[in-house]
Amino acid sequence: MPVPFTRSALLVAITLALAVPAHADDQTEATSPSSGKTTQKDDKKPVALDAVNVVYSTTKTETPVVAIPQSVSTITPDRMQLYGVQGLDEAVRYMAGAVGGSYGADPRSDWILVRGYDPAKFLDGLALPSGDWTADSRIEPYGLERVEVNKGPSSAMYGQQPPGGMIDMTTKRPSLDAPHEITATIGSFGQKQLSGDTGGQLDNDGHWLWRLVALARQGDSNIKHSKDDRYYFAPSLTWQPDDNTSFTLLPRYQRTLSDGVGGFLPSQGTLYPNPNGQIPRDVNPGEPGYDHYWKTDESIGYAFTHRFNDIWSFRQDLRLQNEKVDHRSIGSLGLQDDLRTLNRYNYPLVDHANVFAVDNQVEAKFDQGNVQHNVLMGVDYLHSHNDYKSGFGSAPSIDIFDPVYGQPIPAAPYTYHTNSLLEQLGAYVQDQITIGKWGITASGREDWVSNDVRDLIANTRDKQNDNAFSGRLGVNYTTDIGLVPYVAYSHSFKTTVGTTFDGSAYKPITGDQFEGGLKYQTPDGRTLITGAVYQLTQKNALTVDPDHLFFSLQQGQTRTRGAELEANVAVTDHLSMTAAYAYTDAKVTHANDATLGKQVALVPKQQASVSADYSVHEGVLAGLGFGGGVRFIGEHYGDAYNQFRTGGYTLFDANAHYDVQNWRFQVTAANLFDREYVSACNSAIWCYYGYPREITVSARYRW
Repeated sequence: MPVPFTRSALLVAITLALAVPAHADDQTEATSPSSGKTTQKDDKKPVALDAVNVVYSTTKTETPVVAIPQSVSTITPDRMQLYGVQGLDEAVRYMAGAVGGSYGADPRSDWILVRGYDPAKFLDGLALPSGDWTADSRIEPYGLERVEVNKGPSSAMYGQQPPGGMIDMTTKRPSLDAPHEITATIGSFGQKQLSGDTGGQLDNDGHWLWRLVALARQGDSNIKHSKDDRYYFAPSLTWQPDDNTSFTLLPRYQRTLSDGVGGFLPSQGTLYPNPNGQIPRDVNPGEPGYDHYWKTDESIGYAFTHRFNDIWSFRQDLRLQNEKVDHRSIGSLGLQDDLRTLNRYNYPLVDHANVFAVDNQVEAKFDQGNVQHNVLMGVDYLHSHNDYKSGFGSAPSIDIFDPVYGQPIPAAPYTYHTNSLLEQLGAYVQDQITIGKWGITASGREDWVSNDVRDLIANTRDKQNDNAFSGRLGVNYTTDIGLVPYVAYSHSFKTTVGTTFDGSAYKPITGDQFEGGLKYQTPDGRTLITGAVYQLTQKNALTVDPDHLFFSLQQGQTRTRGAELEANVAVTDHLSMTAAYAYTDAKVTHANDATLGKQVALVPKQQASVSADYSVHEGVLAGLGFGGGVRFIGEHYGDAYNQFRTGGYTLFDANAHYDVQNWRFQVTAANLFDREYVSACNSAIWCYYGYPREITVSARYRW
């Protein structure tokens, strides 16, 4: 029976967690993101761009990549810098099983799919807002020191999650080897950006460390009459009184100012022919001077670790976040009979989210004979409040081939207003067991979730309490030559608010995944190769009730079968390469409508990529480097009924860089040959052009 809970339950849970003895992590090649320390590298032996030795988010412990019986991919700052990444959807371009930018360039959000589903997004191990619009949190990539993408269900460690996986981003924080740098960048569409990252110690003993990361960007987007301005400011402070204790304060402020959206163009003139010609990909279907998208994201939190002895350690991560979106836009509603006059609507909205999240972890490392245990016990709590209101009204039409703006816009009153409260309390335990060459990871978690949604206009209320158990079990074996085969099962759940026609509350949507794979990392850690095959099934998805069309039944089911291969290889001290391939067959296997048997929208069956970077270290050309990449996305459908298929496309990227003394000069080009393509069509009235060519030129000074 579901058990509702209150803040008092949280206090009890934290008290119980604090009562257990704990210790900070043992010193390893890399420490947890919570510790305020970063991975140490040997500068004489550069690793492949994303070949890291240790990951944290999959198990919430520092675990070698090859020892984790699950697919996990990392994105490093080196990768993001080398390709001039401006958003997370650009960062996953060379990753197997992840698709970014399905809706083209959009300054509002990162649109990403992992194994066919929208991934949950976490920052420093804690959930980001999940409101109607605040859910699409676009975290500034320059403020991140690493990104980990966990593929497949992750509920056993994080609670309610979509089945495809989760993305955990780690913010930059104080460390003794933090860089001192300032970078000036100019780029396509009038982009001008200044960023800086510096830090160090405040005292001679190194007990106090600080860091400051800041960015200011102004410029236009790829759509005419639309800007994309960003501001980021993140100071942080670490107190380390001794080798066993660390406390890091993590404030952050981010501001986004844009003029609305791109895309949302009719299919006739983009995907299909139009007798009036091709609709320009930079045309603005909205209303310059009226449209705006303003997002403010501010948070403060901390990461605390303490080691009591060689066995016990304790960690606590906490964050309070406030996020507000003020957005109004003139949207498109398809063409009139002349196939050039575009119908439009007025859509204003405001979304305000407040999130409190805390995660308490107790870790114990001990041996029982020849069996080694790494046991993690935790209690976490999430309190998320969201206030959302939106309106809908008419707007004057325009000639999409020769738009004339400036007609009066009728006011659109708010017609929808909800106030929602989500609370989640979870208790979990995990044991990572090593017996000789065998490794076993077993995780279990119980969650109590409360959803309370009030419609302030209709004066209705939906309140639902759910509890669910999630588990994960994986086994791997390390062979004499370093190959590590593994098999694993994992389960996920996500609550659904509402009732069927007969008043029965919806059950949580669940996901189950079976995965088998093979991993190999060279002893020096410079090369990492992984492969996986899997079957992922989502159950209890909503489908239309055939007897009551305004209600839904939970008889929907999707099944994804796939294979993935990733390689991050340091071929020589000069040459680094990556390669990725994914086959993803995502289908609707149960439904009460015409979606039965259809491919899941936006998921290509085939995708592949390869990239390389070459740097010269000796001779007269020392400091010069250059590279590039090729990425292929196969054909896919943009709608659930598979009526709108977009063809596959191949894009080329390139970069060149030159290091001299303390300077690095770099030029990057994404979609080098400026291929024009339609990335997706949701319907006959909404299609989206893909990213155009984007060139950036930067100069970085380090001291």
